[in-house]
Amino acid sequence: MEPTIVQLDSHRIACHLSGRGTPLVCIHAPCIGSVNFDYQEPLADVCQLVVPDLPGHGDSSPLAGPTTMRELASVIHGLCQSLGLERPLLLGYSQGASLVLEYCLRFPENVRGAILVSAFSEVTDFSLHSRFLLAQSLSCLHAAPLIARSIAASHLDDPLARSRWIEHGSQTDAASLRHLYAAGHRYNCTDQLSQLKLPMLLVYGADDANMLPYARLLEKKLPQAELVMVPSVKHQVVTRAAAAFNQLCRQWLMNKKRGEKDCLRPFTPLLLRISFSSAGQAHPAIRPRSG
Repeated sequence: MEPTIVQLDSHRIACHLSGRGTPLVCIHAPCIGSVNFDYQEPLADVCQLVVPDLPGHGDSSPLAGPTTMRELASVIHGLCQSLGLERPLLLGYSQGASLVLEYCLRFPENVRGAILVSAFSEVTDFSLHSRFLLAQSLSCLHAAPLIARSIAASHLDDPLARSRWIEHGSQTDAASLRHLYAAGHRYNCTDQLSQLKLPMLLVYGADDANMLPYARLLEKKLPQAELVMVPSVKHQVVTRAAAAFNQLCRQWLMNKKRGEKDCLRPFTPLLLRISFSSAGQAHPAIRPRSG
């Protein structure tokens, strides 16, 4: 399906639209593009999926120079206004979740809530620092195809899906990619998280050990956050655990429409919600129900 092209003041944004109902704007990680959410297409039966390509990806125009999360949030806001989306929900994956946090901080009156997957509000650990530095170095070498192949291999087993991700990611503008990685690497909104009074669903892979401190931080700082750990998966929840993740999103969206304060009840048997002790150990708070 051909994307809808939205012309903003200084950006051309390609956007894929499907489904009807409450808009769910999905923000991808760098060097993946809109294909990041191919496996979430089944959610179009409960909402309108709005999946843009960030600047430099797909048919979207490249960045003119260095950028910030604040500027990128303005681009997404302009897109939502141009499409006539009134208070959409947002879904962000990995660095895309950082952009969702910035959007919610800048435009809280224009968003209903957010789903944050494998999210971080700042980069504090050596592993994530290293990955950002490597990605920025490779983007300086115009190695988007190499980055795209590595990302596709870590997220997918299906050869056709891999090929689609590689083809889309390999077209990413090298300069834009470098600027996006730099913006994500230096972003830090941790001290502002307490300002967010919006419903937030936090989703992490239970085996994604390096991200657990970020999960603990966001659960603690966000006033209306609900945390779910998806068993037997690492960072790549949206693809490696797509069925469980989609079921969780569908349930959260439908319960939210009904106005339930706890959007995760009744709790799905596929997932495990946890809370953290002060020592950082994970302890089951609600065990999956049988039947």
